[in-house]
Amino acid sequence: MKKAVIVGFKSDSIAVAQRDPFVYNQGLLRRSLDLKVKQIEAETFSAISEACKKQDADIIFLLPSWRESAREAESAIKAVRENNPNQKLIFIDPFAQSSTRYFNVLPYVDWFVKRQILKDLDEYKKQLIGGSTFTDFVARHWGWDFTQWHVGSEIPQGCEQKIIPGWNLGTAKRFQQALFRPQFWFNRPTKNIDIFCRLSLGSNQNKEWYCQYRIAAVEALKPLESDYKLAVSAQFNETGLVSRRQYMQEMKNSRIVFSPFGWGENCWRDFEAVCYDCLLIKPSMAHINTNPNIFIEGETYVPVRWDFADLQEKCRYYLEHPDEAARIIENARRVYTQYFQQGEFVKTIEQLMLS
Repeated sequence: MKKAVIVGFKSDSIAVAQRDPFVYNQGLLRRSLDLKVKQIEAETFSAISEACKKQDADIIFLLPSWRESAREAESAIKAVRENNPNQKLIFIDPFAQSSTRYFNVLPYVDWFVKRQILKDLDEYKKQLIGGSTFTDFVARHWGWDFTQWHVGSEIPQGCEQKIIPGWNLGTAKRFQQALFRPQFWFNRPTKNIDIFCRLSLGSNQNKEWYCQYRIAAVEALKPLESDYKLAVSAQFNETGLVSRRQYMQEMKNSRIVFSPFGWGENCWRDFEAVCYDCLLIKPSMAHINTNPNIFIEGETYVPVRWDFADLQEKCRYYLEHPDEAARIIENARRVYTQYFQQGEFVKTIEQLMLS
């Protein structure tokens, strides 16, 4: 039996979500790939490097935090490679963006796995404001300042093909459970809210550029209040977010969920929308490769422009054409469900093992 170890961060919900599919697929990993996986917690790059010394494993998955510098990342991962010359090293990038600060570790790993990557890898070679296609867009469109903010890095020559989409937030255990939970279908909630978009802006003491984007999203929806019932707001932590219970109940009762980008393109809300039978409307994801891929334009979600110029029009159209909305909702649930039913996560791990 082959052995794998996941070494890294485990202190937030995103890191846990990245580990989840290893846990609930452990039986399938053993039966299909003859692979046993264990986990070791390590909070920093130096701790990861130390934990990887003399690991008795065929494959080492590296799952760091995003909080440390690119220099620390490169130094640590280079040491991991030197101490494990014959093991397969797979780096699970922690950045939510399609970009990252950590491409400098590429020469030392076999695979660089991201929650989402650009379809056109040549885009990574461009000098983008803020480091990503999204930040470059908002900087140019609205003139926002990114002087002190940059999530991007250069891909070392010849390393492009190591970058692949792995698994996104949609593989979190709670989503898998929600999709296959029978009681939801016996007690389906009444859809008495037309549009849902409850957004967190983080701390008012440390405002970031994405706050402006989310506020712009809410402002774009406000003109619809006169004709439709909305559950829409954008709040800082200090001014009081709606409770988790209210958030989930409102979503389950909603026809449309609008999910603007956050730090990165895909968000928890995208997958919640599909789990609870809502029509997902979102800024276009046409530039992204990701798995599970619930972002097929006009088939599993409704794309809108990144500046929200057509958001009101799209919301009105699908509220007035419920049959078309229902078709997209059904397609999204089918595609999302099939990801789990067909063992796509295990297939991804197999690809990483064999290639």
